[in-house]
Amino acid sequence: MILYTILIVIFLCFACWYDGWWISSLTEEEGKDLYKALSGQRVEDQPKTTVNPNAVNLFARTDNGKAFYMLNLIKDKKDLESKDMGALESIDRNYAKVVFPLLFKHGCHPVLVSKPLTTFSQPATEEEWDAIFIIRYRSRRDLYKIVTNPEFQKAWEFKLASIQNTTVIPSIPVLQGVNLKWIVGLILILIGWVST
Repeated sequence: MILYTILIVIFLCFACWYDGWWISSLTEEEGKDLYKALSGQRVEDQPKTTVNPNAVNLFARTDNGKAFYMLNLIKDKKDLESKDMGALESIDRNYAKVVFPLLFKHGCHPVLVSKPLTTFSQPATEEEWDAIFIIRYRSRRDLYKIVTNPEFQKAWEFKLASIQNTTVIPSIPVLQGVNLKWIVGLILILIGWVST
């Protein structure tokens, strides 16, 4: 009985952290700061942004404090000299070293990292993407905290040198597949079953 009580408490603590039960919605001012961070206005010499201010405003105003998924389509620069490739690979590694710890710290994590094969739709797509990322964010406030973090902004400044174009699409889950929370719950159930 004591063991099951401990396991239930562990699961509830993890679920509280993973789902962010205490997290509040973004304020209007935080929504404005989010746009500044996403549009690169905090990075010097940033080219004219393609981030839609109305879309970011709607994203912030409709914040329900719950998890969402972000689709990232990335197109790398193709006109780089061979001597620059090693430097850009180093930038990618350093960017990952900054971003992934920030994601995990805020209960966020990649769901899918893949490389596109081709595009079936006609007419031929204007963009040939080089990478697809789907990231699960615990909340919009967590996205806000990540992208406004000075370490992220510094890493993003260098990352821009290797990207030609990127499309970012936030979405709310309608039908989810495997959920990390329930995987942890299943593991705890198995621990309890094996221990009795």
